[in-house]
Amino acid sequence: MKVDYKIIKHFLNGIEEKENQTKILSWFTDFQADRNLRQEYLRYWNEELTGDLNIEDYDSEKILGKIYHTIQLEESKSAIRRKTTGKIISIITKVAAVLFIPLTIFIFLNRERYFETKANITYSEIYSPLGTRTMFYLPDGSSGYLNGGSTIKFPTTFIGNTRDVNLIGEAYFDVVSNPKKPFNVNCKNITVVAHGTSFNVESFPEDKTNKVTLEKGKVEVLVKKNGQIQKLGTLNPNQMCVYNENTSSYQIIDTDADKVIAWKEGKLVFINDPFEDVINKLNRRYNINMIIKDSKLKEYTYLATFEDESLDEVIKLLQLSAPIEVKNLGRKRKPDGAFEKRVVELYYKPNF
Repeated sequence: MKVDYKIIKHFLNGIEEKENQTKILSWFTDFQADRNLRQEYLRYWNEELTGDLNIEDYDSEKILGKIYHTIQLEESKSAIRRKTTGKIISIITKVAAVLFIPLTIFIFLNRERYFETKANITYSEIYSPLGTRTMFYLPDGSSGYLNGGSTIKFPTTFIGNTRDVNLIGEAYFDVVSNPKKPFNVNCKNITVVAHGTSFNVESFPEDKTNKVTLEKGKVEVLVKKNGQIQKLGTLNPNQMCVYNENTSSYQIIDTDADKVIAWKEGKLVFINDPFEDVINKLNRRYNINMIIKDSKLKEYTYLATFEDESLDEVIKLLQLSAPIEVKNLGRKRKPDGAFEKRVVELYYKPNF
């Protein structure tokens, strides 16, 4: 969409043509106009204002707050709030032209707070294949890593009072701080609320436990029970919240966050993990299908660190550390010529 800064300039000078009002509103509510609008800002600044602008102690938040307060007073007099867009435009035109550039940039970057838009929300979805790790970036500047076999879904623009993402699997988040707009990670059973922090969330569909580990900052862990939201607790650095969906119980324990998030560096660290969880992680890392055939093995916990070991080396280490007998069934060929995952069966070995 082409943005014409001359129309904006005329508008500021009091030439309030109805068709121009519609155009200006569309420029501030159409996300696809983002780049073009920024370019016109720069051109307007360079051609019209350079050398004449001298603003001391400029506080765009404070100025915009006053404008927004006026808008709210105007809107309270109207029975239909959604039809007051024209008043917003009218009020903005009363602002001195010298404030136009910094003020309108601020409005544009925060347009979801001040303008109601009917634009459809579009989403991005990232999947990290088994045996891989994928780095991702979010619209607010936050970033993170997605573990193998995991999916993250998020809007292309965060609109509203929260920043919500949906996670299936495991991810590490480094969240940009915004106290007015909490960052929510929604999983199958739990929700993690953060303002600006680094943490790890593990919530695979096949696992009975959900784990949240805090590296720095502070997060809240919530769970939905019987249709109501319940707060499990607030974590401090090097704490982990473990929620068991089968028993609806949880515990907050001290841990070493660096070891928990070591997976994003290619390491696998197990700290008294149930053997079943260990096998699930190994299956995702090596894209294999190891099957526990004897339930007695599920009673064991595992303490180990794997880094750059091959699958066969890992299997040998498992046999040295637990009463395991391994039966390698190899890979079966499908009718289309492709091969299925390698299958390994694990049996309990007495007299270990």
